[in-house]
Amino acid sequence: MAMLQLEETPTAMIDRVASLLESFVGERPLTLAEIARRSHVPRSSAHRILQRLVELGWVQRKQFKYTLGVRMFELGAQFPRRHNVHRAAVPVMADLHRRSGLTVHLSMLVGAEIMHLDRVGIWPTAGGQWSAGARQPVATTAAGRAMLATLPPDQWAELDFEDAPTCYSIRSRNQLARDLDRVRDRGGVAVDSQGTALGVTVVAAPIPTADADADEHFALSLCGPTQTLGLEAAIVEVRKAATTTWRAAAGVPPLRPRPVAATGHGSRANMPHAHSGR
Repeated sequence: MAMLQLEETPTAMIDRVASLLESFVGERPLTLAEIARRSHVPRSSAHRILQRLVELGWVQRKQFKYTLGVRMFELGAQFPRRHNVHRAAVPVMADLHRRSGLTVHLSMLVGAEIMHLDRVGIWPTAGGQWSAGARQPVATTAAGRAMLATLPPDQWAELDFEDAPTCYSIRSRNQLARDLDRVRDRGGVAVDSQGTALGVTVVAAPIPTADADADEHFALSLCGPTQTLGLEAAIVEVRKAATTTWRAAAGVPPLRPRPVAATGHGSRANMPHAHSGR
């Protein structure tokens, strides 16, 4: 296959390829004109680069629109799989979703954002911000604030409060500080009620790490409809799930469950309410 013949430095070429690929994040299939506009790459150059990326399987073309290709999925899937935390979290997330009916996310702190590494559950169906691989602002989200509460402020990235998505969002550093006090009072569990999207409540807990100098931080969260999510039960369950994930990732034997007297209720009696349309 012929390589692209562009009169530019390798660094400039890499920058252009990165800009083109980043234009797809969280978006529908895009036309050439849309990709060129989003990436700020001239249309003729964008067309030549996209042709090569299609040949490599990094981008897929269908008629006049482009999407990320299967090769990008293969490469991206390797990132979470290399983490002990992700491997430990997968069965915990599946069990928590099965018992609660709520959507479970594993998220990672990336600068001033969180990135969802994995997701179990189908609600909410609208908005790419809830998908695996999507990013959300750290101050807006429960997962982000759960992780910020474990870090000294001098380790935070610069936070932006200007694009608050709803009237319930955190809008200032002072408001964030007050919320983080509540997170610590809750034993590290953060609650975001409609601050990211109207009608959505998220409850999150950080996953502890045995390495005090670790530069990677993770959180588990439960996501459900504000009107039906049982908040107190969700706080208990997400804290327990985060601790279980940490123990598995660190190789610590699981705690033996205490015997529970029969109550005559089903196994979900003390679980947060599931979404009726899941």
